[in-house]
Amino acid sequence: MSSQHYMRKVINLLPKDLRNQLRPLKSLTPKGQLIRKVKARKRFRATLPYTYTDNPVVSLVIQSFNHRDNIQRIVDRLSPTVMDELIVCEDGSVDGSEKIWRQQLIRPNDFLIQSNDLHEIRTYNRAISLARGEFVGVLQDDDIPPENPRWVADVVTLFRKYPKLAVLGCWNGWAFNFDDFENSIGSPVGPGDHGADRNILFMEPESKLPFQFVEAVGIGPMFFRRADFEALGGFDLRLSGHGEPGIWLDYDICLRAWFSGRQVGVYETGAFERHIGGQGTFMFTGSKRSDNYNKNLKHVYHTFADRIGEVRHMVDELNQGVVCRSVIPGDS
Repeated sequence: MSSQHYMRKVINLLPKDLRNQLRPLKSLTPKGQLIRKVKARKRFRATLPYTYTDNPVVSLVIQSFNHRDNIQRIVDRLSPTVMDELIVCEDGSVDGSEKIWRQQLIRPNDFLIQSNDLHEIRTYNRAISLARGEFVGVLQDDDIPPENPRWVADVVTLFRKYPKLAVLGCWNGWAFNFDDFENSIGSPVGPGDHGADRNILFMEPESKLPFQFVEAVGIGPMFFRRADFEALGGFDLRLSGHGEPGIWLDYDICLRAWFSGRQVGVYETGAFERHIGGQGTFMFTGSKRSDNYNKNLKHVYHTFADRIGEVRHMVDELNQGVVCRSVIPGDS
């Protein structure tokens, strides 16, 4: 008979008033300590001003990989937004990121997914399958969101305005130059070469938000109408093996959206701080990044080159419905 079992039998033989006096001794046992900790945690959670929702409007998904020093600032910038749900894909960091995320994720709709260096295509797909938001945004842990929290609400406004909008980027808009395969990327909207900022020249006329339709947008952040993301089959797993970067995953899903009758746009948020602590695919993947880039570039070319004109025609037509930012209907 164990000492704990023997002690319980002895206590149970005592008079009731004496048993009540000795009851706190139960908390000295491992099980008693566990019960005390769980109850304390439940009391703490009951004091928090959060409630769980089965039907969030906005879910945000963050890919986390060895940028622990950015976590507090990311959480501080996201908390005041209209985000209802936060899902962190902690993909095998070795710098203690997982511990910091556990300390920060205290709301009922906060989730932490742990994986082992699968990289973003697979972790994003997994996380979005868990998300319940009508709209889902994917972010990266080397980008610090804007200080003004309204940018997430603005995203919702634009999705509500354009029911066929499936993908909305908040970084830049890409155009593909199929006549110059070696120097294929242009960026007519958003950051230009070497990260130099370019402003969006158009706006949605009612909300006056800087917005226009584009061929494709770059990831980070990149928002989806979740039903459309699922209908498109998510990010294409063929673009990388597990543990490899998935360069061109953003361009690929944008063009698939266009060819399925959906639309893609870009919105100019407040300034993100980019690549804080270093860009992971350059620091950690070595030659795999360039190999993946070139392989997937050929895939994009062979898949979409002969039909890219259709997309550009649709983009041009839709942009006739937005206005130059210097011309606002109703302004004198």
